[in-house]
This record gives sequence, structure tokens and C-alpha cells, in this order.
Amino acid sequence: MHRTLRQLPAATLTAMVAGLTLVSTTVLPVGTASAYDLRLRAWGNNANGQLGDGSAKTQRLTPVSVVGMAGAELNGIAAGGTTSGTTVTGFALALLGNGTVEAWGKNDKGQLGNGTTSATEDAAVPGLVAGLTDVEAVAAGGAHALALLKDGTVKAWGLNDKGQLGDGTTVNTNLPVTVAGLSDVKAIAAGDAFSMALLKDGTVKTWGNNDKGQLGVTPVPVSSTAPVPAPAPATRNTAMSIPGLTTVKGIAAGANHALALLADGHVYAWGLNDKGQLGDDTTANKPYPVPVQELTDVTALSAGATHSLALLQDHTLRAWGANDKGQIGDGTTTQRNTSVPVPGVTGIEAIASGAAHNLAVLADGTVQAWGLNDKGQLGDGTTTQRNTPVQVLAKSGSVSLVSAPSNGNFSLAR
Repeated sequence: MHRTLRQLPAATLTAMVAGLTLVSTTVLPVGTASAYDLRLRAWGNNANGQLGDGSAKTQRLTPVSVVGMAGAELNGIAAGGTTSGTTVTGFALALLGNGTVEAWGKNDKGQLGNGTTSATEDAAVPGLVAGLTDVEAVAAGGAHALALLKDGTVKAWGLNDKGQLGDGTTVNTNLPVTVAGLSDVKAIAAGDAFSMALLKDGTVKTWGNNDKGQLGVTPVPVSSTAPVPAPAPATRNTAMSIPGLTTVKGIAAGANHALALLADGHVYAWGLNDKGQLGDDTTANKPYPVPVQELTDVTALSAGATHSLALLQDHTLRAWGANDKGQIGDGTTTQRNTSVPVPGVTGIEAIASGAAHNLAVLADGTVQAWGLNDKGQLGDGTTTQRNTPVQVLAKSGSVSLVSAPSNGNFSLAR
């Protein structure tokens, strides 16, 4: 699950992590944005109404407005969803300026948090998540959602078969519940069936599915030549600290792998690595954090199903992992087990990653996209795969937030 903010000429509010990367919330000065600029827009797959445009689940190849969000003050957005075989689901969250959250899209596991669950009735327009106030950040996973409150605690709702809600059970819930044992949280992220919390002391806690080592809690072998241990435990329904991981300032969750940005600009990764998405020059899963090679001066991260993306201090990008859909953006479809530059796009302020596509916000407020485009998730008016970045077709250069589901195929921008 991923969305970030670009810096605008405005007053900076509190630092927060909008799902995938370390960002700052900003306020637009009066008169700097038109009514169109203040719309939340969406494009791509709409099979579950996840674009929120009120249509009969019509796929959109270019951005459309989310109903009821024109002019609304938004402090965050989150796109969620999962892929199972040929079926891809989707839902979305919007954090309003008053600290409440609205949700729309698929609701078969209660991921909209409105007290209902339906395998057949999706929500094509936003509705309020029940009982949530004073929310500071939101994150969306495969079929579950997280909300970070201003008091440093976390709420969760939706699918809980792997303990991804962190409430000590594996019972699904269509209303927000408190994640047990969490306090002093400054950032959250959600993978397909696992969850992450970055604490104010720079440590990270995780919970949920761990079949690929995505919780990162397995002890590191004492010898570099020792075999990689099997992930343990297989699942975790309460939050657990990742041993030895400190000075973290940003986190990102892919479908089944995770990333941590350290204060010195280096990155660690763990979990599924079948496509090289951990960037350690291997394809062996790692149930504990390992350094991403050839990567320094990082300021933000995002992660897709099997690829990863990093924004550098010089406002350029590096990517690694799967590239069969062009999601690395280097003009090839060659898998990359270590990070490589994404050429042809500079001045980047924010990033987000879907299952096999990426979004990048430029300093002028326009958006570039690349990768898989089978559902129009690149927003360029086609369904043509793009192995290098292309511009999303939008009316004006006004975007400050972007999000895409780490295991899905639609996009959000504001």
C-alpha cells in the first residue's frame, strides 16, 4: 500500500508517514488551487467501485473525480487491494482534514469499516468509517486497513485470517479495533496480509502473515555461511519488535516484503525475494532485515507486489525487483536483483507503487507512470504497457498526493 506528498509553497504541518514513505502534510495557501485542483482523482481497475466515481464499475483509462471529495481538505489517501489468480480486488481510504476517514470499494471482509460486510455489494462512492476520529495517517493492505491516531495508537479493521489486525485474534471485523500493545507510533504501513508500525524511538513492530518472512522477526544467523532459517512464527496476531533494527525513519510494505529507511539514508529489506525485490543481489527469501545493495541517500520508499522503488536526495529514482511488466522503468523487462537508476525522469517529489506499476509526482505537480497498464492504471488513455515513464493525462499540474495498492491495479491522486 503506497502515497506521498510533494512539498508545496505552504506551511508544513506534522511529519507523518502516509502508508509507504516519510512525508510532511502541507496546506495550500488561499488562491493557489482551483476547484479542479482540489479534487481527488482515480483511474484504472474499477471492478469493485474502488475509483469512487459512482459509476457502474467502469474501468477508467484517464483520471476521474471521486464523488464528494471536490474541495475537501485531505491529509492522506490509501489504495488497497489484493490479487488472487486472475481476480484483483480494490478499495480506498481518504483521511479528511477533520481527522475522520472515508472508504469505498470492495467490502467482502469488512475493509470499509462501516459495520457491514458484503461479498456482492461494493461501495462505488465514499462512506464514513465508523467511530474514527483524531486520525493522523491511514494505510490499506490486501483486505484490511490501519489508522494511526494522534495519540500514537493504531486502529485496524477488515480481514484478519493471518492476525493482520493485531488485536490478538484471527477474527475479521467490519469495525475498527485497537491494535494490542502499540503506543508511540509515528508511521504505519500495510502489506497484503501483514502490518507494520514505526515507533517514535526508531524501532519497527510487525504483525500478521509471516510465511515469507515478511515480519522480519527471525534472528539473523550467527554466521554468514549458515543457511537461511525458516520464518518463525508463521503468523503473529499481536505486534512484535524486529530485533536489531534501529534508527528507522520511514517504512514501506509490498505485498509480501518490507522496506525500512534508516536515518543515514540506507535501506534494509526483508520477506519474499523471488524476483530480487529485496535488492541484496539474491533471490532467496530473508526472514530478517538485510541491506539493499548499491543504494544510499534515500529519502522515500515504495513497494509493489514484487518490486521496490527509492527516491533519492537528488530527486531521482532507483528501482529493483521484478520487471516483466516494465515496472523498473529502465526501458527493459530484465529482472534487477540490485537497484538501478530509472532514467528520463528527474525533479521527483513523491512516489507510490502498485502491484506492477509506479507513480511519481514531479515538482511541477504533474504525474509520471510506468509498468503494467492492463486496466489503465497508468492513466495515459491506453492499456499499453510502458517500460519507461509516461505522463498521466490530467487537466493541470496540481498533484500533491499519490497512492496505489501494493497488490492491485488502480491509482489515486490529489
